[in-house]
Amino acid sequence: MEKNQGLGSRLRDAAPTVEAAAETYRAAALSSTLHTLREQNFQIAGVPGHRVSDIVYESGMRGGAGRVIYDAVMEGRDEILCPMCQHSEVSELDHVMPKKAYPALCVAPDNLVGICDFCNSKKSNRTSDDARRVLLHPHFEDVSADVWLAAKVLPGTKGVLRYFVEPPHHWDPVLKDRVRNQFEFLEMATRFGNRAQHTLGGMRKNLGEQLSRNGTTGLKTFLKGLAASHRARELNGWDGVAYDAWAEDIDFCRGSFNGTSIPAAGGNNLDSPSYKIKWLQNGVPRMSTVLYSAASVGHYAALKRAEPGISDVRIVLAK
Repeated sequence: MEKNQGLGSRLRDAAPTVEAAAETYRAAALSSTLHTLREQNFQIAGVPGHRVSDIVYESGMRGGAGRVIYDAVMEGRDEILCPMCQHSEVSELDHVMPKKAYPALCVAPDNLVGICDFCNSKKSNRTSDDARRVLLHPHFEDVSADVWLAAKVLPGTKGVLRYFVEPPHHWDPVLKDRVRNQFEFLEMATRFGNRAQHTLGGMRKNLGEQLSRNGTTGLKTFLKGLAASHRARELNGWDGVAYDAWAEDIDFCRGSFNGTSIPAAGGNNLDSPSYKIKWLQNGVPRMSTVLYSAASVGHYAALKRAEPGISDVRIVLAK
């Protein structure tokens, strides 16, 4: 007590402050107003935020008697996938409001969420006072009952998908922006697209056999069945959306997944230069000056995605 100048006593005396902070936080989470919380209202008097975090969370919860709460939060889930991205397995415990900036919330269970290492690293200490840029809180906000994720096959490819957000009309504008922002911020289009390509690579032989035996209609029915099965588990899962997108693409169901059919490309001639590529370069919108044909645009879009600093690559019809 002499060496730490009564630090332990100050932390114990802060219990009412911590309990009040947790209640304030919970009310804000329930009303989707986390963006209104301010750091200065979640401090422990006389103790720097990093000291509170180190002693109470790191030593007390992760490595001390509070470990039972840490484990309960990590293990108290119905799904193994990260609730932020629905892509990778949960591996880490994240503080929705950063523990050093909001030390009074560093061990509040409502502020702790098990997520994947990618989302945890990407999110870091991010907060926002803009309601449209606040990430959804997995404990309090659920958009899984509505269809909002969609995908389309890129013209001229062997089934490469572009994922995007297509929110329902009844969502309010702020929620639409939040879901779009989270989708882009966590790079879900790229991550889902990679998953879909990996899955498709292992299915091409089976799809070819289905097409050979049952024709285009039979293959579409097969893909729709897979989509329905996966969507029954997760309405907006990347896999169910992928099977639906492939089923709805005429060229894919004719065999373009093996490069054996001639894509219709929306009725355009395969060699007609009718497409451009749009992308973000370090956050700045760009568009190609070159026109590409349906046969080549997917190839050049893939090369563009591989360039450093490039994101959100899209194929658009040239006007």
